[in-house]
Amino acid sequence: MPYRILLLVCFLCCRLVGIDAIDWGKAAEVQTGVRFLRLELEEPRLQKICLMRIDLRTEGLQFTGTARDPDWGKPMPDYDKAVIRTKRVRTADFMRQARRPKEEGGLGLNMIVAANSAPWWPWTKPFTHKYAHPAGLGILNGEVICDSRPHKAVFVVYEDGRVDIVSAVPEEEYGRIRLAASGFAIILRDGEVLDGGDYEKPLMPRIAYGLSEDRRWLYIVTVDGRQPEWSLGATGRETAELLVAAGAVDGINMDGGGSATLCYYDREKECPVMVNRQTRKGYQRPVGSNIGIYLESR
Repeated sequence: MPYRILLLVCFLCCRLVGIDAIDWGKAAEVQTGVRFLRLELEEPRLQKICLMRIDLRTEGLQFTGTARDPDWGKPMPDYDKAVIRTKRVRTADFMRQARRPKEEGGLGLNMIVAANSAPWWPWTKPFTHKYAHPAGLGILNGEVICDSRPHKAVFVVYEDGRVDIVSAVPEEEYGRIRLAASGFAIILRDGEVLDGGDYEKPLMPRIAYGLSEDRRWLYIVTVDGRQPEWSLGATGRETAELLVAAGAVDGINMDGGGSATLCYYDREKECPVMVNRQTRKGYQRPVGSNIGIYLESR
């Protein structure tokens, strides 16, 4: 279906049924096991929304994320109140680096989706710090990147392939975790929309992850914000309602604002495509934590 027609269908559906349910059969398949669509709303305010559904049963599908920086644990050279955990990188560059062949210094992964994940600090002027300390719990392949307690909301991928959204992870399970990335709050639990905390109250750009009840589907939603005449953002509750419409029963609010980024790899253009818009000029913020989804060759 041509893009303009797809967009019109989605727009009419939202206006008529109040986003009661997303018809994923009308969404474009942008990668193996990945469907994507855009929504435009005028009520309750102007919003540009991106929704992605990933089939977690896709053959060879695996997760990765931002790893420890080689200088992990050393003092940050440009912020003496913190130590190095990760290096800030744009989500699209995270995908490029992962896809680069190993002989060229990359990971040689067929990464098909990438999204920013955990909030991080420092976030002080001039906002140009090279390194980051992600908040909450961060784990990659059993190696702890950060562990600020208490945990509040964690997106977890276990070594056996199970994917979940939990409020906390016992330390004895760390070695069995392939990926853990913390969010600000769980905003959807067993189909019930939750308030979250202070971060979920204002209108702002958002990114959130959701899971279906049977854990087959992962949903990622972004809402552009702080851009008059383009998109004004969403609250945490509105973001959770979008996840419900997509098909999720559990959802976690990740690091929004100017950090919110969602990409997929375009096979025809042979490059990452950022689907949401952080700013009118197309600026992409380097972030402290990303997740990536890739396909293993079989």
